[in-house]
Amino acid sequence: MKRVLLLSFICIFSLTGAVAQKGIAASMKRLMNDKIFTEGDASVVIYDLTADESLFKHRSRKVVRPASVMKVLTTVVALDTLGFEHTMKTTLSESAAEGGYNLYVRGEMDPLFGEQDMIDMAAAVPAGSVVDTLYADCSFSDSIYWGPGWSWDDNPYAYQPYLSPLMLCGGAVEVVVTPSDEGCPPEYTCTPESSFYTVVNEAECGNPDLGKLTILRDWLVDSNVIRISGNCTKVSKEELNMYKSADFFLAVLVEKLDSMGVEVKNVAFGKTPQHTNPIHIASRPILDVVEEALLESNNLCAESLLYHVAASVSSAPASMERGCKVVGAFVKEKLGYESGYNISDGSGLSLYNYVTADMFMSLLRYLYSNPDMYSIVYERLPLSGVKGTLKNRTKGTAAYKKVRAKTGTVKAVSTLVGYATGKNGHTYAFVLLNNGNMRSRDMRVWQDKVLEAICR
Repeated sequence: MKRVLLLSFICIFSLTGAVAQKGIAASMKRLMNDKIFTEGDASVVIYDLTADESLFKHRSRKVVRPASVMKVLTTVVALDTLGFEHTMKTTLSESAAEGGYNLYVRGEMDPLFGEQDMIDMAAAVPAGSVVDTLYADCSFSDSIYWGPGWSWDDNPYAYQPYLSPLMLCGGAVEVVVTPSDEGCPPEYTCTPESSFYTVVNEAECGNPDLGKLTILRDWLVDSNVIRISGNCTKVSKEELNMYKSADFFLAVLVEKLDSMGVEVKNVAFGKTPQHTNPIHIASRPILDVVEEALLESNNLCAESLLYHVAASVSSAPASMERGCKVVGAFVKEKLGYESGYNISDGSGLSLYNYVTADMFMSLLRYLYSNPDMYSIVYERLPLSGVKGTLKNRTKGTAAYKKVRAKTGTVKAVSTLVGYATGKNGHTYAFVLLNNGNMRSRDMRVWQDKVLEAICR
């Protein structure tokens, strides 16, 4: 009797899998005839992880640009290499000096070090102290502040920061402009406040002749002058990167110390000596960085993970190039791919990144086969219709709250990779790499139709 029941169960399970495979294949056949393919193309792989069976492939070996789904690969390599307990530290140390003492602040590219962290660090120095020299220690990484293939005109926006071991608020300033009376300049606030940058408010309220409001840094001349110009009609916000992010960090720290009654006579860049006394350590868990990289597609968080991977394999200053070599070794050894791809950064900003859908499906399957890591990544991926970069997608469809996936978007590229739960309870992995359409919205709409087909 038990054998009959077991055989019946196997038959039902096999039939369910066959029906799912046939249904998805039929749906995908229709979707591959969508009008968006008169202009662009897509590389697609759909895999039933529960049944361990491939359901659909289309141009899965074609080399295409991945955009921000690169962050999934970077995250998996970082967790695999560094472990789940790894931290990123920013350390303030002191040492005796003639007539007083010196301070050293050493950074490890903590991408989430914020203004409150800076206040807490400054508060560790006794009020009334006189510091001979405050040194900024940037020895953790090399001095190359951008990745290969990063677009020059993405400067001055915060999503392409100047990389350094000392990053405050992502190396950026948030500017919020608010309308005031007609004919008057708008009001504005900047966070964090600092004399490191200057704001020139040339805008006016209720004057359409001035054109659209713009909030921009004088980036073409490497200046930290922020200009507000044009006609202000509503509340507007812009996040702008700061030229020389380590200098920005150092300047704000001096200002915070000054506000707490600490005098700093000199500032300089230099390496922390061996025998110093740590007085404050800001420690960032890797899982916090992973969450921000995946959920909100934070580029700095992804690059920080890559630099820490590089630092784990060499005592030399960490570099993006060395981090990419570690990722390449992972792809070869763990995923089985020796060629057919190119990895140039950790975030997907680079125009030189190229992957295949097959390779990314191997990554998703590798992750799924490691339950602890899978759980960490899965819970930090955007959830369809609810949070992260998928919060406004799939609402009112069968895919609502059923998909955990990473998005990627650059000009003429829209990508989506992750996991979906089907109506039959199966877990599916999917890779959707759309390239060539000029309207990102069209590609996203098509992707959501694929998700609905999987979940239905």
